[in-house]
Amino acid sequence: MSTKAAKILLHCFAIGWLIAFFSTQDRSELGGRMITQGMIIWIIACVPFIGWVASAILAVLCIVNVAKGDLDYKCPIIGEANWFKQY
Repeated sequence: MSTKAAKILLHCFAIGWLIAFFSTQDRSELGGRMITQGMIIWIIACVPFIGWVASAILAVLCIVNVAKGDLDYKCPIIGEANWFKQY
């Protein structure tokens, strides 16, 4: 799987995050911040209604920017978080 495809999948909620995280051989290519952004979007999606809308907006922003070629995109509000620093 290419790095770009994996970074897009990271922002596709739980299933996409799991597929991208476990199918990528070298997780350092994904980057700790991108992994964290995908996880936070997944957590926000657990909140009914407002969380669903907010997570959908954040996911679309991230997916569009990664698809354009900005492979190190910082999502608004949650972009500075980095829970996976070892990657």
